Amino acid sequence: MTCTQTAFTGATGARPITALSRRIVRDLEARADAARDVERNRLYPVLEGARVALGLGTPALQTLKHLIGFTRPDDWRLGRTPLVWPSNYTLAELAGVTEGAIKARLRQLRALGLVTAHDSAQGRRNGRRDASGAITSGYGIDLSPLRIRFDELHALAEAQSAQSRLFREGRQAIARARRLVGQILAQAADLRLTGAHWPALHDALERIIAQAATARVARDSDAYRAALERLPILERDAGELLDRFMFTVDKHPVGSKSAPAIHIQTNPSPPLVQNDRESSSNPAVEAPSPATLPPSPSRSVFKARPADLLAMFPALAMYVTATVPGWSDLHAAAARLRHDLGIRTGTWVDALDRLGRDGAAIAMMITAERQARAEIRQTPGAYFAGMVAKAARDELDLGRSLWGFRTDAIGDH
Repeated sequence: MTCTQTAFTGATGARPITALSRRIVRDLEARADAARDVERNRLYPVLEGARVALGLGTPALQTLKHLIGFTRPDDWRLGRTPLVWPSNYTLAELAGVTEGAIKARLRQLRALGLVTAHDSAQGRRNGRRDASGAITSGYGIDLSPLRIRFDELHALAEAQSAQSRLFREGRQAIARARRLVGQILAQAADLRLTGAHWPALHDALERIIAQAATARVARDSDAYRAALERLPILERDAGELLDRFMFTVDKHPVGSKSAPAIHIQTNPSPPLVQNDRESSSNPAVEAPSPATLPPSPSRSVFKARPADLLAMFPALAMYVTATVPGWSDLHAAAARLRHDLGIRTGTWVDALDRLGRDGAAIAMMITAERQARAEIRQTPGAYFAGMVAKAARDELDLGRSLWGFRTDAIGDH
């Protein structure tokens, strides 16, 4: 930013000497030996970054940038003085405001110790430069405090940048938690699950959000970070609820009194027909239906039954105890696999949302089997998340993958 500086301006009125102005001058003089050369263009982003920490208003910052624009790069070298002498009228024209507004902005800049007044005896601003551009005489607004305090201002800007990054990442983490809890509660409502733990999960999230909001208003990074540290605990609790109540086969004739478990079927009964609560290991129960999988991009069709899948995925077998397993057994096994493989609850909920319960369970089986075969170069969580991402792009082909695993199983025999 470059502005033209006039050689002489009208009177602005001498400013009274106050205890505050004298203290600021003394403090700056005490720190003058620590000053160093400053690159003028670096001042703009540093002041922008330190603005909030300083309590510097946007209007005053605008005028300070205009004042910096009246200097020359060499003015910020040691041995030189970054002094400027534009009139209030000139500054008002640049900012598109009144001269009274400019006076108020300059008062704030002086009070914050960012500029000092270097007045002539008549209270006028004027100055001269020699042929090399060095100021030979001048009265006006001295910007030396910016050079003296540059390291301090830079540190404030860095801290502000770190805090802004913390708040930005916190907003993203809270948004993910909102989505996670919302999806879990939607799944619970869809399965007609009741109990105090579901609203308690929502209330716990709202308390964390309120704590984070209070810390953000106070610009308290430590308190904000403490609120965010509660989110993984919330996710863990949400995962336990998900595994405990959504993937449990209740074999008790009257069911749980605190929160009814549900026998999850591939093709649920109509709402008015009570779900079959008998164990899937009962030979009298009708043979389980094939899996309901998302559409196959390659139009592959695979009618997978629980017993077939146990033969194809040995890594799953140790999680299933039923003699004649049903889909509810596989759903429960997939939930336990999720926990043991270290897959995030949010990723699992995304899979349930994208793939359905059958598809999510099969994707978990594939992940566990590839992990057991040491075919995953990253982590099981990253691999499973990649499958969910493919499903979001309609590129996941579970049917084709199942044909491949079946071929492997036949080849082993």
